[in-house]
Amino acid sequence: MPEAPKGSNPPPGYLSSEERAEFERRSGELGSKLGKVRDQQRDEVEAQQDKAMQSRGMAYGLRMSSELVAAILVGGVIGYLLDQWLGTTPWLFLAFFVAGFAAGVLNVVRAFSQMQGEITRQTGGNIGRSVANDDDD
Repeated sequence: MPEAPKGSNPPPGYLSSEERAEFERRSGELGSKLGKVRDQQRDEVEAQQDKAMQSRGMAYGLRMSSELVAAILVGGVIGYLLDQWLGTTPWLFLAFFVAGFAAGVLNVVRAFSQMQGEITRQTGGNIGRSVANDDDD
């Protein structure tokens, strides 16, 4: 806003130089306070996302281990039952045990690929990259 001419009553809306300086000081303070609040909110959101990713990682780990164990057990049980029924002990048990192990490993690899894709989408691929520290030159 333009300043009022000297020696006359200023019209409404004009600011004196002292008022203008006070206004600029207060707007600067407000800007810095807003910046601090935004930084704090951003930090809180990042902390919540990190916590969610950690719990999701635990869930994926439990899922992968249970799928591996279940596949091995199912293969072993099927092989054992077929051996008992056909009288081919222990060959079908061993064959189905190995097949169950292979199926379990395949399930773990698939689940890991899915998890890696989700993490890459969420982080933009910036996970696990080397970061320079104070000791690096």
